[in-house]
Amino acid sequence: MKKRIYISIMGTIGAGKTTVAKLLAHELKFKLLEEHFGENAFLPRFYKDMKRWAFHSQMFFLMEKIKQMLETIKILEKYSIVQDTPIQQDALSYGKAQYVLGNMDEAEWWLYLKVYKAFEPFMRAPDLIVFLETSTEVLQTRIKKRGRTYEQQISTSYLELLDMLNHKWLRENKSIRVLIVKTNHLDIVHYKKAREKLVSTVKKALAGKPIMGSSRQILHLGQLEA
Repeated sequence: MKKRIYISIMGTIGAGKTTVAKLLAHELKFKLLEEHFGENAFLPRFYKDMKRWAFHSQMFFLMEKIKQMLETIKILEKYSIVQDTPIQQDALSYGKAQYVLGNMDEAEWWLYLKVYKAFEPFMRAPDLIVFLETSTEVLQTRIKKRGRTYEQQISTSYLELLDMLNHKWLRENKSIRVLIVKTNHLDIVHYKKAREKLVSTVKKALAGKPIMGSSRQILHLGQLEA
């Protein structure tokens, strides 16, 4: 039986994960697994009062992602997959940020991690994570442009913390192959050439072909100009 491929798109808020995931799913003919952030009733409350609602919001996302991950095992029997945001980012970036900031106390963080680790052995790791590396300034511009009301009050320091935790995971990751794409000048919405370059590079990464600046399992694409 042909092995099905599992790709996940990682990046800080505003990096363009959903846009890239949709592009790759369409071009590679993979099934798209989307984030359902709009279904999280705690999210608008969280951005208004992080300390009050952090645990509720993060647990909602974690349980939704665990449900998706368990469903993924069955889906991969028939389809290859592109996933918007890996569970590793949910737990070890978004979730951990709330503990670092003091929005989750020790007991809440312990329970959150306990739930994550209980299900972790039953999840399939991605064959490739595409990490969208984006400066804080560009993240802020994109967040403002897309206009989600509850995101407009996200602080620079919060984005920097999430980005730092994402990069910490990248440094510590020893098992999952990662393609790093610098996205400050990547406009796949308006430029066909940029879309083609990105898709071509992901195909090379999946085929195990060398990419400029490759090092161990981490592959650096560099700037993708339009």
